[in-house]
Amino acid sequence: MNFYEVFTPGGVPTYTYNPRDSYNLEVKIMRAKRNLCKLMIVTGQTKMGKTVLAEKVYNRGNDSIWVDGGEISDEESFWDNIVSQLELPTQYEDQNTSGVNFAVEAGAEGQLKFCFSEARPQGSVKIEHDRLKGVVSTSKMSNKMASIKYLTDNNIPLIVDDFHYIKRDIQTQIVRALKSPIMHGLPVIFIAIPSRKFDVLKVEREMTGRIEMFEIPAWSDGELMEIANKGFKELHVEVPYSVIMKMAKEAMGSPHLMQEFCKKICEEYKIEKKSLQRIKLGDDIALSTIFKEIAKISGRELFEKLARGPRQRSDRIHRQLKSGKKTDIYGVVMEGLKSMKPGVVSISYEEFRSCLKEIIDDVPQLHEISRVLEKIAEISYDAGASTPVIDWDKDEAMLTITDPFFAFYLRWCSE
Repeated sequence: MNFYEVFTPGGVPTYTYNPRDSYNLEVKIMRAKRNLCKLMIVTGQTKMGKTVLAEKVYNRGNDSIWVDGGEISDEESFWDNIVSQLELPTQYEDQNTSGVNFAVEAGAEGQLKFCFSEARPQGSVKIEHDRLKGVVSTSKMSNKMASIKYLTDNNIPLIVDDFHYIKRDIQTQIVRALKSPIMHGLPVIFIAIPSRKFDVLKVEREMTGRIEMFEIPAWSDGELMEIANKGFKELHVEVPYSVIMKMAKEAMGSPHLMQEFCKKICEEYKIEKKSLQRIKLGDDIALSTIFKEIAKISGRELFEKLARGPRQRSDRIHRQLKSGKKTDIYGVVMEGLKSMKPGVVSISYEEFRSCLKEIIDDVPQLHEISRVLEKIAEISYDAGASTPVIDWDKDEAMLTITDPFFAFYLRWCSE
């Protein structure tokens, strides 16, 4: 086996998967299938393994339907996504004659998708309208209705990943449409970060008492170390305990980052595949160099893009930092992020304001900071990030660095 098959940052691991059995995570998330009649919300920080866990139980494209919240621009795109995955027709014809009804919308492979008949609807069926007496009518079902009907009739689990990145008004429409199917047993799971786990209740108070909250516990250093231990064992490589412990402590609680560290060690020491003889590495591995290289790749370009702000902006007033550097409000906010304590990923506005006081005397007002943070989240998404690296909850005045890779960059590339 090759090293990139063992260490799979961003993928679904096989050799290094750690189910963390003591928490019974797979059993708990499987409860949504058992006529729970509640919306299950799985919450956990970005790149902490919640999606991997859900995919282990609900196979994407096999026995469940997955929708990525970051791809949803309006309510219509949500239902279009589901209809496309199910390959459902939304238009059909009724031929009413002598109690016989045929649906004639065909699938992509010539397969009859809907057929309502008292006769045998086998094989390729085509109705010759001039041979039958009766009324022919064409009906169209909305994508929403088609999706809900098919999912409910077949009890197919629906998983919405990154639900928190769907706009609030669209969240409202989706939740209200799914409320009744959920109450009647349709398995539905929303995956979200902890700071936005109550979005459903904020957009639809009627869901109170109809939610099952399931929070993925943070990864311990020992659990992260298990990823390295399993993977290097598969490759017949021995890595010192002190090295693996150091990687676990710097991984920001992220199995994704831990996979990245291990993969980078394989690349640095040219461990291409499983060795016939055991390879023993020393404790002189230059981890600091590895950390800085990974941080630079994972965050610098995005950091600089966020610091520049939007291409066209009205606020170009330059403010002088205590360091003597001059920058505008976007640069001030990004410098404030860099001044946060290492490892801190979620702080209130007042705490963030304290960070800003360390770098500038004239701290911008709340409404200015709020506007910039909202724009930064928008820019980070437009820049190609699967999810915005910063989440600003204006209602709660809470700032969260949602991506451990970005937090890792702030820790290792703050110069």
